[in-house]
Amino acid sequence: MTYVLTGGGLLIAIGAVAYYWRLAAIREMLSDRLLAPTIGGEQVLVTVKPFAQRHFPIPILLGLIVGLVLAFLFSWPLNISIGLAFAITLMGFEADAWFYETRLTKIESQLADSIDLLVASLGAGSSLQASLVQAADYTENPLKRELSELVARLRLGDSPADAFELLEKRVPTETFQLLATSLVVNWQVGGGLAETLAGVGKTIRDRLAISRQIRTLSTQGRLTTMTVISVVWFMAAMMWQSDEMRFVGFVNSQPGSWLMTATLTLQGVGIAMVSKISRPRI
Repeated sequence: MTYVLTGGGLLIAIGAVAYYWRLAAIREMLSDRLLAPTIGGEQVLVTVKPFAQRHFPIPILLGLIVGLVLAFLFSWPLNISIGLAFAITLMGFEADAWFYETRLTKIESQLADSIDLLVASLGAGSSLQASLVQAADYTENPLKRELSELVARLRLGDSPADAFELLEKRVPTETFQLLATSLVVNWQVGGGLAETLAGVGKTIRDRLAISRQIRTLSTQGRLTTMTVISVVWFMAAMMWQSDEMRFVGFVNSQPGSWLMTATLTLQGVGIAMVSKISRPRI
């Protein structure tokens, strides 16, 4: 009971400190934006937080906590605790990568639909800013938030090139880079923006279609890896149920503990390798 209360208090303290740091970072960012220096009469563009980013410390912290709890609270062998913590950390990396890619895929799909709306609005004679306002009104989050930020900066007098570049930095994908580059070039050079955006929208849709095909073709490999790993754990559970004393004795022995550590490590590496192979860049 004492360990549970201590661990719960420690987690609450860590959460409170993280929340305070987040509020402090937001206040500092707002202060830097308001007090930003000027060069040649123009305000320096402040680097902002990307729309989506990887959270590498979270899986590492989760694996570390699991390893420490198993080693010191449940008295598991140290090498097995380290191997399980390593496997959980790698699986956490893969889960974080999946959430990251899911958010990027969603906003890219919304961007393709919004570009069609921009093309129709520009073809009807509306200005770029009015077309962006209309696109922001009809789309949903998370793209709505990014387009609203872009429109607000244009209305407040920011340089259009800087505003488009900021959009590219907030959503660091090839599709938004292509859109931002097209808008900057058209703003500086001129030309038919509707035709340019129509080509950009077609390119984005083709890219998304290829990505879906690759994910479909790589599903079999991921399912096979998950099945093999599940079979190993299922066999271990069956052995533990059939002869618990012998299984526990084997795990606690030096050869058995090192074999189990190697198995856990290879499972984590296998998951990472299969995930890396099935996630090519387009």
